[in-house]
Amino acid sequence: MTAIKGVAAPRGGVSTLRKGVAALRPYLTLLALAAALALLRVGKAQVPVITPADVSTPTPTPLALPTPTPSEPDLAISQFVARTLHVAGDAPITYTVQPGDTLFSVALEMGLDLQDVPCAVGPTFTVDRPLVIGDVLSAPPANVICHEVQPGETVASIAARYRVDPAQIRSLPWNRLPLEGEARLLPRTHLRVPLNVPLQMPSGQSGTDAELDFLLTMLNMPISTSPFVVFAQKSAARQPATPIGPLPADWPYGSGRFTWPVYGWLSQGYRFDHRAIDIAAPQGTPVTAADRGVVLRAGWNNQGYGRFVVIDHKIDYVTLYAHLDRIFVQEGEVVGQGQVIGTVGSTGNSTGPHLHFEIRDFGRLTNPLELLTAP
Repeated sequence: MTAIKGVAAPRGGVSTLRKGVAALRPYLTLLALAAALALLRVGKAQVPVITPADVSTPTPTPLALPTPTPSEPDLAISQFVARTLHVAGDAPITYTVQPGDTLFSVALEMGLDLQDVPCAVGPTFTVDRPLVIGDVLSAPPANVICHEVQPGETVASIAARYRVDPAQIRSLPWNRLPLEGEARLLPRTHLRVPLNVPLQMPSGQSGTDAELDFLLTMLNMPISTSPFVVFAQKSAARQPATPIGPLPADWPYGSGRFTWPVYGWLSQGYRFDHRAIDIAAPQGTPVTAADRGVVLRAGWNNQGYGRFVVIDHKIDYVTLYAHLDRIFVQEGEVVGQGQVIGTVGSTGNSTGPHLHFEIRDFGRLTNPLELLTAP
């Protein structure tokens, strides 16, 4: 063996190396055999078990969607709502126009939504005309909506809008329409349109989902739980505002946060033929102003409210308190939130002591339960 320059070869190095290789030969043979077996296994694993031709994609089955159950009466309720408080079977509510009356004052006296008042006056009445003193107005029933005629509309097009038969509109004597043939309708006049809605809910069902939700919640509450506790839970976002300080005695503006006017039991909720709430309570229970404002009406009402108080909160809201036994405020007086304005009674068209409570927003009757704060 030739020594590398500068490095001395060890004595007997070649023979020692040969002996070492010979000693390792059995182990190298085993290692080579193991490697061959491993390659054989890998080769077998790479052989496909199935080919792409063996795979077939199933044709997707179309989804079978349930067919909605038709509910024609509910369709009318969900899209078009009659706003009067008076049911069709009730005696007609009439009112004689007094000096100084406006559409809004008539709406308050008759329990009508402001938009329905023209249909208590006459079919040719337009909102820009004054009311005639001494005229006797008659409220439309609860299953009738008041429609203001728009340019180009016909009886057929109006009937199609509300999904009713044109003959139903023509058959109402109040509309003064011929039973056959097309009648010329003047824009801005009004027609009474009868809706295909049930006047009474089926037995055991509430008038609205909100009432049903309230009843289910009450059933899950402990015994003797006040309903106001439930309303408080539902009204967490409408807690009374923290007082910011004393207000001047003549400050007429409300806060827009309405408190419960009386403690009692909710005997009637808000629905299409009763756009208010009734709170049953013992006769003589104090009734308080739901918000600060000016007393607009305080006295007797001949259209069914009995003794009632109307408060204008000067922020486009008006509240009404009906069937009172006694009244402690006068018209034009500024009242504070929580001030006693009367007591619970059963005057007017009432079947027992309770408070009939309304909230109007821009003259339109709205659901008080959506505006009342937690007590």
